[in-house]
Amino acid sequence: MPSRSPRQIITQDFGLGKININYSRPSIKGRDLFKENSLLAPIGKLWRMGADAATQISFSDDVLIEGKEIKAGTYLLFAIPYQNKWEIIFNTDIEAGLRGYNPEKNILKVEVPVQETSFFTETFTINLHSFEFENCLLELNWANTSVSIKIETHIVERLRESFEEQLKGEKKPFFQASLFNLMLTGDLDKALEYINAALEQVPNAFFMFFVKANIEKRLGQLAEAKKTAKQCFDAAVIAGNEDYQRLANDFIAKD
Repeated sequence: MPSRSPRQIITQDFGLGKININYSRPSIKGRDLFKENSLLAPIGKLWRMGADAATQISFSDDVLIEGKEIKAGTYLLFAIPYQNKWEIIFNTDIEAGLRGYNPEKNILKVEVPVQETSFFTETFTINLHSFEFENCLLELNWANTSVSIKIETHIVERLRESFEEQLKGEKKPFFQASLFNLMLTGDLDKALEYINAALEQVPNAFFMFFVKANIEKRLGQLAEAKKTAKQCFDAAVIAGNEDYQRLANDFIAKD
């Protein structure tokens, strides 16, 4: 028979690794929740963050949860809901499943505020969103309650070391190194140096011209940026790429 609390498995790229979440999704069906002695997730009581077996979360890289370090691995995820905050618990007793909860296996606890939503979520929902290169939010929604947990990773130094090593080799990833410095380190001079080297390798790469124009704009080189955007447009016409023609025209039209 189909489960009344269907299981969902989330696999999400994050930083240089992945986050996996495996949980069951109960629906409210008119029952009380987040109240004293309520049938669902009572205030002040341990909750397995879903239905049936305890929710599992896995990280392939070390991460920070609300600023606290947790090693790569798989954990059970529990919560203790309160009126204005939730206590989120990461537990290493993976074999527990339906058996119960061993507090001696807790490896991390954090407290996060509760937010009231204007929308109603009938079926308990976990999602990951608001992604940046080194952080995202794990969000829990049920009824008119929402809780967000910040997850961070540190990848800049690892990438820097990797690019430094690769740039010593025969196949030099100039374009990727340019993007790295543009988007992650903010070193615009290096980003410009590497995009110029990349364009020497591939002279008619319209998408590289667009990256170069954005670097020049951020450096305050506005006249050079518009010239580069025109090069992007011309190369995109030759390649038959209408998307970059529109992007280049929009770039040129703006101050």
